[in-house]
Amino acid sequence: MATETTPHPHSPTEPGQPLTFEQVVSWQRPSDVQLSPDGSWVAFVLKPLSKTDEHPTGAIWLVPFATDAGEARQFTGGQWLDEAPRWSPDGTRLAFLSDRAERGKMSLYVVPLDGGEAQRFFDEQGELSDPIWSPDGRFISVLFTEPETEEEKKRKEERDDVHVWDSDYKYRRLWVIDVASREAKVVSPGQRHVQEYAWSPDSAKIAINTTATPRIDDGFYPTDVSIISRDGGASSPVFEPQGVAASLTWSTDGASLVYRGPAGRVMHSDYVYSVPLSGGQPTCLTPDFPGTVEDVRSGDGANLYFVAYEGVDSTICRLDPSGACTRLFSTSRGRISTPLAISADGQRLAVIREDATHAPNVWSSGPSDISHESLIQRTNLNPEIEAAALGQAEVVRWTSDPGVEVEGVLIKPHGYIEGRCYPFVVQVHGGPTGLWSNQFAATWHDWAQSLASRGFAVLMPNPRGSTGRGPEYSNAIFGDVGGGEYRDMMTGVDAMIERGIADPERLGVGGWSWGGYMTAWTVSQTDRFKVAVMGAGLPNLISDNSLGDIPSANLSYFETTPYHDPEPYFERSAIRHIRNAKTPTLILHGEADDRVSPAEGREMYIALRTLGVETQFVTYPRERHSFIERKHQLDLIRRVVEWYERFLGA
Repeated sequence: MATETTPHPHSPTEPGQPLTFEQVVSWQRPSDVQLSPDGSWVAFVLKPLSKTDEHPTGAIWLVPFATDAGEARQFTGGQWLDEAPRWSPDGTRLAFLSDRAERGKMSLYVVPLDGGEAQRFFDEQGELSDPIWSPDGRFISVLFTEPETEEEKKRKEERDDVHVWDSDYKYRRLWVIDVASREAKVVSPGQRHVQEYAWSPDSAKIAINTTATPRIDDGFYPTDVSIISRDGGASSPVFEPQGVAASLTWSTDGASLVYRGPAGRVMHSDYVYSVPLSGGQPTCLTPDFPGTVEDVRSGDGANLYFVAYEGVDSTICRLDPSGACTRLFSTSRGRISTPLAISADGQRLAVIREDATHAPNVWSSGPSDISHESLIQRTNLNPEIEAAALGQAEVVRWTSDPGVEVEGVLIKPHGYIEGRCYPFVVQVHGGPTGLWSNQFAATWHDWAQSLASRGFAVLMPNPRGSTGRGPEYSNAIFGDVGGGEYRDMMTGVDAMIERGIADPERLGVGGWSWGGYMTAWTVSQTDRFKVAVMGAGLPNLISDNSLGDIPSANLSYFETTPYHDPEPYFERSAIRHIRNAKTPTLILHGEADDRVSPAEGREMYIALRTLGVETQFVTYPRERHSFIERKHQLDLIRRVVEWYERFLGA
């Protein structure tokens, strides 16, 4: 197996064929890595990026931890959707979710590691998630969203199915299944929606984080963390965090809870906190950490472990009881996807890792002390896509406003020659509280490698508001939406022109979601770009506030709502300045998008069409904010590339 420093067998500068659009939508992504308690096996889920039929598929795979113990093998069939593998505490069985009984409706199954038929352990079917074994192995818990009632089904059949908004909620409830008897019961309080939960070390209690309704918007307000018995009954309140208590877990002594939470106005889980069950305020365990924590796990009984972004690269850290933070695998570069999987003794871990020219694979620590080992690659899942004509990546930095250094990832065109100018596209990330990492950007959503393999240079900037640089940086756009982040992007373009890689006469811009907002905003502010692509974007911050499913997210960036003070929203909306737009713009949107309504795309399209700006509006039936159907993904990435080629050449 290769270590993380081993050169890739097919260098991105060697002759190769451009990525085909079929390749971009066809490769399989590993996820949800889980390490057996003794550290001998790694389980993970392997799914195609798109679905070809009505329902998605996925399979659970196993790979031995030891490098000389064999290759990865498929553990479940893959004809249906198998996901969420969870090891029993003794390591002899895997619990997982599957829709094998009825496609589209998940249930809980358990299968022995040494072979045998998977057995169904839960009579209910439907929207299930997050199965967890109790530490003593006697119970399995799972979240189950209340299904449609027989009366509701009948009314729907009879076309007597009016919808009264914000009523008749379908709550996500916590169920506990006795492994021996397979008896199952609901244990979470009625009329509460469970967001996160965690078993106590003694398996007697469960910490639950709940909201009053299932509305996603509730996650931007104070939520409730309480303790319940595994048998249900009354709950004991602990505290009310601002937002969801992400990565909720118990301390090993059972005296406190640990979670991820925000460190500023922006509702994003930046830091690790601890709160005593006996009462008191949360204490931040990572107050000086310069990045953004993405996942936290208990480890060897004394320490916590977390994955975080520091700049564009991921890091893995160990946090001891004194609060000292030790970075592990300091030579590792790239993106590490959550969750972080750790053996019971804390000496072995496994992750999904990728970088700009290597597709995601399972990586693990070595067999000895994890503090001194490099990550080791355990799988080689998509060699054909890595052998295509990919662009090399470089982390670039530039100065924007005085004292503001901005960072991003530059993907150079395949076969890049120093000193030559290339057609240049800047793709803005979503969020805005997100980032571009050192990642394999070759999907329907991430366009860099599809463009680089065809002769484009692509800048993926992380302007103010991005994560990975600490809460001060991510909170810097409060009260300045579209301001500093726009200047950060434009100075990045100027820096690449000055360097000689970006042709100033062949500039393009684009992005998805908030990247779509920034695209609309940019074309309303400048005519420097010859072409733009707005994906799931929002040109009008006022109308978007009422049409999307998370209006309260705007309170991370504005002082109050647009109903109290619309002027700041309208001033930073592209539609306010759209008369200045001259850039040909491709607009793409899913017709079932609840996050950003397709009405936003239509508003932009009508405005540009009325002004005589060349534009095209393409909508995709059934697709939500993220696209899952193969033919739609294929159409989208082809349209994006061809639109840029049409106006910028290659």
